[in-house]
Amino acid sequence: MPAFFVEPADVGKDSLILIDEEAHHVRVRRSQEGELLDVIDGEGCAYRVRIESIAPKRVEAEIVERRPEWQESPIRLHLAAAVPKGSRFDLVIEKGTEVGVSSIVPLLTERGVARPGGEGKRVERWHRLARAAAKQCGRCRVPRIAEPVELSTAVEELSRECGLLLMAAAVAGADLGDVLTETTSPVALFIGPEGGFDPAEAAMLTERGARAFTWGERILRAETAAVVLSALVLDAAVRRTNLN
Repeated sequence: MPAFFVEPADVGKDSLILIDEEAHHVRVRRSQEGELLDVIDGEGCAYRVRIESIAPKRVEAEIVERRPEWQESPIRLHLAAAVPKGSRFDLVIEKGTEVGVSSIVPLLTERGVARPGGEGKRVERWHRLARAAAKQCGRCRVPRIAEPVELSTAVEELSRECGLLLMAAAVAGADLGDVLTETTSPVALFIGPEGGFDPAEAAMLTERGARAFTWGERILRAETAAVVLSALVLDAAVRRTNLN
């Protein structure tokens, strides 16, 4: 069942309030007083609530159960992916949210087609897509969506924050299981544009300690690689953590 979204400021000790659009959705679903709903706050907590009252722009509900970090991965994965042309990065935002990434950093790369300009409207749309995807899949934490940045800036910032840097390489790379010999959360995953990072960019990542891995012989579009490899890294990292 899709979740409803509540602003953290509208959550009290024993109750919460759904307002405006979310309250409208409750009415559209023809929900009744006493009915149970799943609610997320986007900042790491899910709630099972019981409707107490329904008004046109306000729904009051009793909190039956709090679920901190409900269904969130124990591994925080920061996805830094090159922005493809058109609206194809929308898929990265939507599906990256669904598979469980913690943040998404849109990259401007040497071989990428995206160039600076108009970031404000794009980032605003990406925020809306991430929030909608979190509601659809019942995820309690909405990924942070960064402003598009040059690869060098992303490498500098993520290398300070993350214990492990990974770089997707179509051919010249190790198996994923071999580079995940130890898992230190958070993890940063760098995905290049179609055609991959250019040699200077790959060298920069390697110099900062990024481990290159490959996924096989199939050629993936940039947005497909971002989603598929994020899911593979999260799954492999969690499995590795559970073995330790």
